[in-house]
Amino acid sequence: MEDVNRFFNVDAFYETLIDQAPLGIAIQLTDGRVIRANDSFCKMFGYTMDEVVGGQLDDLVALEGDIYAEAGDVTKRVVHGENIFIEAVRTRKDRSRIPLSIWGVPIREGGRTLAVYAIYEDISERKAAEKDLRRERALLERVLVDSPDGIVLFDEEGVVFRTNPAFEHLFGLDPGEALGHSLWEVVGRGEKDADIRDNIKKLRDKKRVDHEAVRVRKDGSKVHLSIRGAAISRFDSSGEYLAIYRDITERIRSEQELANERIYFENLFMNSPLAIALVCDDGVIQRVNESFEKLFGYSSWECVGMNLDDLIAPGEARDDAEKLTRDVAAGSILKTERTRLRKNGSRVDVQINAVSFPVAGGQKVVYAIYQDITERKILDEKIRYFGYHDALTGLYNNAFLEEELRRLDTSRQLPISLIMADVDNLKLINDAFGHMEGDQLIIEAGAILRSCCRQEDLIARCGGDEFIMLLPRTSLLEARSICDRIRQACDRASKGMIPPSIALGVAAKDEVTQDFMQVRKKADDDMYLDKLMRSERSRSAIYSRIVDFLGSDPRRRAHISRLKKLAESFGTFLALRQDEIENLDLLAQFHDIGLMPIPTDVLYREGPLDPEEWEDVRKHPERGYHLARNLAPISPVVEDILCHHEHFDGSGYPRGLSGEDIPRPSRIIHLLCAYEVMTGWRSYRQALSPEEALEEIASQAGKQFDPRMAGLFIKLHRTMELDGRLI
Repeated sequence: MEDVNRFFNVDAFYETLIDQAPLGIAIQLTDGRVIRANDSFCKMFGYTMDEVVGGQLDDLVALEGDIYAEAGDVTKRVVHGENIFIEAVRTRKDRSRIPLSIWGVPIREGGRTLAVYAIYEDISERKAAEKDLRRERALLERVLVDSPDGIVLFDEEGVVFRTNPAFEHLFGLDPGEALGHSLWEVVGRGEKDADIRDNIKKLRDKKRVDHEAVRVRKDGSKVHLSIRGAAISRFDSSGEYLAIYRDITERIRSEQELANERIYFENLFMNSPLAIALVCDDGVIQRVNESFEKLFGYSSWECVGMNLDDLIAPGEARDDAEKLTRDVAAGSILKTERTRLRKNGSRVDVQINAVSFPVAGGQKVVYAIYQDITERKILDEKIRYFGYHDALTGLYNNAFLEEELRRLDTSRQLPISLIMADVDNLKLINDAFGHMEGDQLIIEAGAILRSCCRQEDLIARCGGDEFIMLLPRTSLLEARSICDRIRQACDRASKGMIPPSIALGVAAKDEVTQDFMQVRKKADDDMYLDKLMRSERSRSAIYSRIVDFLGSDPRRRAHISRLKKLAESFGTFLALRQDEIENLDLLAQFHDIGLMPIPTDVLYREGPLDPEEWEDVRKHPERGYHLARNLAPISPVVEDILCHHEHFDGSGYPRGLSGEDIPRPSRIIHLLCAYEVMTGWRSYRQALSPEEALEEIASQAGKQFDPRMAGLFIKLHRTMELDGRLI
């Protein structure tokens, strides 16, 4: 230690030199203890002088394991007499890392190391600068490689020394193919050399090049390019230049397409069926098309220069129109419906679509489109009407009723009475007389209900034959009085073939706490009881009208009369019981009631029926069956009505029955009906003689007709020598 103290007993000059040095300096003994350090060292590593002197150097500057091991190795090498200069990372007191240049200098005497100078230079800024430089170089290289624009570097003679992949792709070159060749050879291919050489001369004169031109690819194809050239400015470069090529072929094509689109737009503008106005952002009209002139009645010269809203906005809508114009000019996209004014003072409902777009000078132009929606508004009104109304009766529908039930279900409307109404036997009437007659009955029933109620009452058709009347502030007694008026009106009605018969049920909600659905159910139950009591009377009326209908047409009446005589005679010949003869007579009268809904012009048409008409005719046995089931006087022959067009061989309809599976009355009436049709007069054909008809029946025995019944009928005819007097 004495040797060390003697060695470091320096004069004040060196003392000051060490203390004032910008580098961190520490002197350590061979055992690692620091015996001296300057302020720069303490500041560099974040220690006080007291913390440094006497401490182990590696413990002070290498606080992390990997760094500590590396620092210890360096210290060993210096202690063994090696001069060290390295760049390494050390750790401060706060454990932050610092990049350093480190000198390790052994202090030796007599062949041994007395102590070690450890000198530290903070190189953080240099390292950061180097990192930034590397990043910039990498970035520039990346830009060059990844640039979508073609880039070429060349010298003042035009010889290429660097290209990027985009350049090679643009001109169809292999990688490195352009290197060492003149620029005009590469991009000119013998064309416009003078142009390229002139550009290089401009660059040598320190002028920039920025223009558009056509160049030639390796395959001879031409490409439109934007070309920018400049000298490369760097301290180690001289006479080096850069050119950037951008393919603008698509832009040129787009510009051409844009020009075409302008022509298209002009044609569209002038010939559009929609009224169009181009308006400045202050509302002044620039242009209008012919449709605008036609819609509003102004000529183009009357419109241009005028304020759009002054021209077509009615007085009361003027403020609203101005606001819409301002909103669109401010950037809003408008789609609305308004009323506007024509030159002649009439009003027109229009849909307005408007948008603004910028033009030169920072101004905006509003593109306003007007479409006449008068017809659509009328249609919308109809749609809205039918959304809440029944199309057949004009009454409200169930959707409107449900909304009104919610609205009226308040204490202020109490008591609320509910009348349920159901047209009796509507399906029966549809089956018997057709849906037109059924619809007429529904219309008449709706008119009766409307006439018997007050203006404030709500009447809705909720189903095919069902109506509901909602009577606010109406007691149960008052509601029953309305029901009586309805029944009286039904008794007086006689517009249709069948007088309306309406089953009615009534209930009332007297308290807020009552559930309206329960009230509705009670009215429905009440209506059902009324329907049961009225049903038979209604069916009886329908039966009477059916009888009247069958006798209303002379042709039908004659057919039934002749057929009944045939049935009575043949039934007697067959020795049938009296009740069987009576049923056969009933069948003769009503076997074709399923034909009643079919128009007479179809039934008696001279020519053939179309497929749909014929299909409808074929359904009449089934229609007659369903009809007869619901009419007591006809019910004994209901199965016979269903089967009266079945053939003995199974080729008939509707069920394809054969032989004895066909009821006997059906087989008999089918035979008799065929004979009557063949021998009876028809406007569209000559009647057959009885003998001719019997021959036809004989030929169809076992096929269309029961062979036994056919034989007996022929025997009856010939034995009695009736010669037609049978009918």
